[in-house]
Amino acid sequence: MVRFRLYYDKDAETNWLNKMCNSGWAFMKFFLGFYFFERCEPGEYIYQIDLLDRPVEEMDDYVAFMEDAKVQVISQWWKWVFLRKNASDGPFELYTDAESKITHYTKIKNLFQALLILELACFFTELFCAITTKSYLLGMLTGLLFAISLAILKVVWKCKWKIEQLQSENHP
Repeated sequence: MVRFRLYYDKDAETNWLNKMCNSGWAFMKFFLGFYFFERCEPGEYIYQIDLLDRPVEEMDDYVAFMEDAKVQVISQWWKWVFLRKNASDGPFELYTDAESKITHYTKIKNLFQALLILELACFFTELFCAITTKSYLLGMLTGLLFAISLAILKVVWKCKWKIEQLQSENHP
């Protein structure tokens, strides 16, 4: 089975993959918004998604560590890696302490902040062109770029909020 989804939220995406597995569909591969599944026993796996500093092919130590922990690298897209573990092997959480979670969400926030700056530069350029040419098509594209910018901004705010929550829990 193939499903198309666009996720900007790693946690929502992870929850969806685990929900699919609980319904008997094991995630196998990702490509440009397309998720590929095959039948499995309901709840057979637990999925997690990680953002690496560089592509997984360049991280032999990361892959070896995951294999030692009985975790499979299922798929990868750029620096994002999809992981799974057999549910029968126990719980699966990548980041268990507040500091490592803060570091992880900071990495995600920084990535999306950079994307937001790039997206806003494209938006303002497109907006200028749409205004000067009075093109209806460019106006629609400007609206699309604005919507994408808002989605990216939402991720940045959500990561910032999670970091603040973790910091307040860690240092009351």
